[in-house]
Amino acid sequence: MTLPLLEIRDDLRRHGDDLVALRRDLHRHPELAFQERRTAEIVAERLHRAGLEVTTGVAGTGVVGVLRGDRPGRTIAWRADMDALPLQEAVEGPFQSTTADVMHACGHDGHTAIAVVLAEVLGARRAQLPGSTVFLFQPAEETFGGARPMIETGVLDHHRVAEVYGLHLTSRIPVGRVEARAGVSMASADFLEIEVTGSGGHGAWPHLSVNPIAIAAQIMVGLQQVVMSTVPAQRAAVLTIGQMLAGTAPNIIPERAVLKGSLRTLLADDRSALIERVGAYVQAVAGAHRGRAVMRRLGGDCPPLVNHDHQTALVCGCAGDELGAGSVEAGEPVMGSDDMSLFLEQRPGCYFRVGAAPEGRPSRPHHSPSFEIHEGSLAVGARVAASVLLQSLQARSESS
Repeated sequence: MTLPLLEIRDDLRRHGDDLVALRRDLHRHPELAFQERRTAEIVAERLHRAGLEVTTGVAGTGVVGVLRGDRPGRTIAWRADMDALPLQEAVEGPFQSTTADVMHACGHDGHTAIAVVLAEVLGARRAQLPGSTVFLFQPAEETFGGARPMIETGVLDHHRVAEVYGLHLTSRIPVGRVEARAGVSMASADFLEIEVTGSGGHGAWPHLSVNPIAIAAQIMVGLQQVVMSTVPAQRAAVLTIGQMLAGTAPNIIPERAVLKGSLRTLLADDRSALIERVGAYVQAVAGAHRGRAVMRRLGGDCPPLVNHDHQTALVCGCAGDELGAGSVEAGEPVMGSDDMSLFLEQRPGCYFRVGAAPEGRPSRPHHSPSFEIHEGSLAVGARVAASVLLQSLQARSESS
């Protein structure tokens, strides 16, 4: 029996308005990591109605929906993330966030909407489908806290998942284009906290105190030299300090200062080397100024994202069939991070990028309060995703 790709394209076209409406509803009601209760309820209810086997409360607020085709075959997983970011949205419109200081500024509302509608459309044609598709709706991607506990519940092992796929909408490239890169595609991420301790006192007599703010400033400036002297220029690494917390008044030297930032590398060895060197450096600088400092790693685990060759070639072929061969390219590795990398450590697969740049407007970066996507990217993502799933479901099981 031939897989119903043409029919599914038509089904997705008929669901286009619903796809946009669902994304807008999720955008209006964003939820932070491990608080995605409303989102999870909507996802679970729609998957139930589509006839999938649904499990809720996975790793806290995650949802798993299993679509069993009527023909024998293997099992493929599709992963979508659900959480939003702690930002006040600056884009005004009819579906602006109604939750203060929370917004979907990375496209996860679109990822969730695409996966839900895809499950519904495929579910209506289960009689023609081989194997099973496991839809993984993951919480807490933005904090890198959701993938590992979800994996630890056995979502891949219990269902004997052979491969795993997913997509990320990106405002960096125009609608109708796809990037799928074999090998390292996204950077690792580690959230770091550097706590500097001195001794407090009066601002008029700094020699009688040890100023942790001055030490923290020295550390912050010198960290870039640590990066340059550890990672060769031909390889990428980014260390960014995003917070400095210290002090209560301009004439008081405080006891403590805290730096918080993120470290990103494309290679696991560079990641390990930098974490070790940064830890040693902050202690040495603080000691030279009669203070103390300690570095801690915060949040979840996110290694570099590595796509597998065979599965990436399949994605490129499917995207080319849907959009034209000239619309697909490898793209460069990006220094952004995604804990989809943990799923790809467990199973072969591919995580690809779908263009969503707003037409006729300057591209707003992800994690910006002005972030927005072109909603035409939703239909493009759904079509490519459907093709990827159908092609991988019918392929013979093979490792890469």
